[in-house]
Amino acid sequence: MGRVVTRSHKCSSSYNDDSESSKVLLNQDMMLPILTLLPLNCLLNSARYVCKPWANTIRTSHFAQACLQHSKPGFYVENCDSETTSYYLDIKNYVNGHFEFERTDLGTPSKVCRIVDSCNGILFMLRWSWFAPAKTQTFLVNPLIKSRLKLPRLPYSHHYRTHPAVQFTIVCLPHTAKFKLFFIDILEVSGALYYVFYVLRLGIDNSWKEILRKEAPKDWDTIWKPLFDGGYHLYWISTQHGVTVLDVDKEITVGKFSLPPLPAVDPYRSTTFLWRGNQLTCIVSIVLHETYQISILDFDSGKWSLYHEMGPFDFVAACGRELIINFLLFRYWIHDQIIFRVASSPEIFPRGRYSIHFSYNVNTRQVTKIEGIDMGNHEVWLHTNSLFSLPSTPT
Repeated sequence: MGRVVTRSHKCSSSYNDDSESSKVLLNQDMMLPILTLLPLNCLLNSARYVCKPWANTIRTSHFAQACLQHSKPGFYVENCDSETTSYYLDIKNYVNGHFEFERTDLGTPSKVCRIVDSCNGILFMLRWSWFAPAKTQTFLVNPLIKSRLKLPRLPYSHHYRTHPAVQFTIVCLPHTAKFKLFFIDILEVSGALYYVFYVLRLGIDNSWKEILRKEAPKDWDTIWKPLFDGGYHLYWISTQHGVTVLDVDKEITVGKFSLPPLPAVDPYRSTTFLWRGNQLTCIVSIVLHETYQISILDFDSGKWSLYHEMGPFDFVAACGRELIINFLLFRYWIHDQIIFRVASSPEIFPRGRYSIHFSYNVNTRQVTKIEGIDMGNHEVWLHTNSLFSLPSTPT
């Protein structure tokens, strides 16, 4: 169970440069560290209206970076049926395996788009169709400050399509405001297939640049979403090439690891790779929707070792009902908890597809329904609110 405090995101102040408050100025060296300690809602709704020096400071990328040092990740809950009712859950407390949230209704300023990634407060969104992948449009959005950027057209091939969720990654270089976007496409050249890696350097390039090419097998869709470690490395995972480590700053390959033992039948759908702190973890389904094994990669030895076995999950104790599971998807690690989503069949929810989000504690083996996340057609993203702004472009 979790407790949720709701907060609306409204501005109640106005700027008045002639007010007495504008005469109370801090030394520049003192102002930045003091202002970074204020909550983001206070910075947006009040502090930036005190005086021009404060407003100018708060809107800089340097200040946004400084604020990010004090921020912790929460959940951005995307309502896949309505872009106006998405919201952010700030994790205020975590006691005895239960989350306590403060909810901020944000919405998303992009219509008919879906989120595919999040990094430092920036959502990577796309408008996409199975039938016309070459016409895919991508956007970056900061839902907190309603900043949006339409990205250059993707270098999509016309012959091979995979699910877009595993093709895109957004990263931010540590201690900078330098965002980069990585995209993986499948390209056919003279009858051979290749994974082709592209990068878009935000604010530098106006088109996608190819940086790497690797041979792809005929069953080319057996790739997992690349994982960013929050530092300088991106982990690209495929059944043919194992774990390839990319330096996101230099944009080169710097390492390679083998995969753990995977199920012989349908390894892609039975396996999930997640980043945990400074570890790469792999969750493999042993019995469908019932039992799972978690392995961790030792970067020094290059070997995988069994870390934990979990399941079957007691959903009756967690949510008060048996669930007929359509699919179960592991999403993120937070502390010693794994956040996962269960989509239940229409027999349980006759009005449509409903998802329920749970957390599993690897120490206590307890499954808990996350009360702050609404049931329905919702997706959850690990997200940190930030003040990073993006240049606006016509839509």
